[in-house]
Formats: sequence, C-alpha cells, structure tokens
Amino acid sequence: MRNTRGENMRRIFTSCLGLLMIAMLLNVRAFGAELIKLQHTRSVYVDEKGDGFNQPEGVGCNENLLVVADTGNGRLVLYTLQGGDPKGGTEVKIPQVAYPIRVKISSKGDILILDEKLRKVIRLSREGAFKGYVEPSGLQEQSTIIPMGIDRDSNDTIYLLDILAARVVVLNADGKFERQVDFPMGYGFITDLTVDSKRTIFLIDSVHVAVYSNAKDPAVFSPITGSLKDEMKFPSNIITDNNGTLYITDQDGGGLVMLGLDGSLRSRQLGFGWKEGLVRYPSQLCIMKDGSIIVADRENNRVQVFTPLK
Repeated sequence: MRNTRGENMRRIFTSCLGLLMIAMLLNVRAFGAELIKLQHTRSVYVDEKGDGFNQPEGVGCNENLLVVADTGNGRLVLYTLQGGDPKGGTEVKIPQVAYPIRVKISSKGDILILDEKLRKVIRLSREGAFKGYVEPSGLQEQSTIIPMGIDRDSNDTIYLLDILAARVVVLNADGKFERQVDFPMGYGFITDLTVDSKRTIFLIDSVHVAVYSNAKDPAVFSPITGSLKDEMKFPSNIITDNNGTLYITDQDGGGLVMLGLDGSLRSRQLGFGWKEGLVRYPSQLCIMKDGSIIVADRENNRVQVFTPLK
C-alpha cells in the first residue's frame, strides 16, 4: 500500500512538473527569445526655473536634445542630453504653439510640433524659434487635414495621421504631397502611427486593440496582430526602435507593450501608479541613441526615462 501511494505521488509530481515546463515554454514563445525588461533610471518634473509640468503628452529626442510638450501649460521645455541625462530645461512659450501633443525632431535638428487645438504642424529651430507651419500642398483629394499623429523617416519625409479623411498623408520635407494610404477596412479608431527604417507604416487601433502595417503592400494596411485586449486596455502611442521592436503605450492600463514587427508579443512592462517607475495615462514615447526609452507620464506630471534590460 505504501509503495502504491508513493508511486502515485511520483506520478502526480512528474505530471505537475511537465505542465510547469510546458507553461514556461509557452511563455517564452509568447514573449520571444529575449524578454525585454525596463529599468527606471530617472524622472523629470520641472524646468530650469523649477516650474512643474502640467499633463505633458509629448516627448521627442535625438542624441543630444530632449523636447517635452508640456501640454497643459501650452509650452515646450528643451533639455540637453548629457550621457542620456536631461540637463537644463529651457522654456519655449510662443503664440504659435497652443496645445502641443506630439514632438518629432528632424535629421537637421528642426523640431516638429503637432498642436491639437490649432490642428497644425509647427516647425521650430533647434533653439525653439518659430520657422513656420508645415502646409501640405498638392493634395489630390480632400485638402483639409486633421492630424492626430506624426512621424518622419530618415529622409525627413513627413507622415501625418489624418483622422478626418481616414488616411495617412505622406509629404516631403517641404510639405509637398507624395502619396496617401487609406485606413484599413473595418478599423475602429486609429490613434497613432510610426514608420520604420524600411519606410513601413504601422498603425495602432485603440478600439480593436490591434496593429496594422503596409509591409506587404505599400498601398494597403493589413493587420499584423489579432486583438490584444488581453494585453492592453487603450493603446495611444506607437514607436519603433528600427531594430525590430514596436513599443506601444497602454494609456488606460498604465503600461508599455513591446511587439516584434511581425506582431509577435515580446513583453509588457511598467504598471499603473504614482511611484517612480509606474505610470498613469502615459502618452508619447521617444527612444534615445543608447536605446533608453523616454515616456510622457501625463497624469503624474512628469517624464520618465527607462533603460531596456535583456
């Protein structure tokens, strides 16, 4: 009797161990060969005068510059990046910028600002001086654009997410129309776009919680994921590091989700909260030269910097 009981226990143990190993293998497959983890390194709350942010929604960066769209205060704040550490914090408050929500920096150092109230893209110098508006010209169809998102490629070609005509409008660096790609059939609500080094455009659908791309056909968007509702509540911003990873902010879920360019799930990081390293309604992302990720942590009135660990 004792031997039978012992044999049964060994079988149960072996069965449980097998199920555990299967679960671990499935987890590795789900998140890719390398699980990307994020380590909080620093947070920025104020400008050089000590004035705090008010619901910042946008961040843009290159190798030596960080621009924060301090949305609630209707201004920009410019920091110098020294070894990845933001220094200074010069305020740029001009009448041409009313409610900045997105920031991109061109290869020449110009700052492109998407303003939600003005429904315009503003071009500023590296120091924050007004240089003019990006006025689309030569549009073949509807001339009015309501931009929701913006990105640019290595040639400074501009990609605008036009929610009025349900399309992505592609302009050259001077604002001249090049082409457009209509939103995919049956989309819910497209909130942002990003462009990779191959000029493939990716869209994030916040209602269907799915990602689309035009990798297979430059004129058509197709889904690269199914529904990601188990991973995100309401994704709001998407960006690529041009090394094969898409980063998506989960605005309502307080997190950051990473996907492969094929839509494969790699990781979900961060969490909803007030402490350092947690986020509340995060918005735009940017990636520094060393791979560090900067997040506009809107409801915590700060910008946070994270270093990827593998």
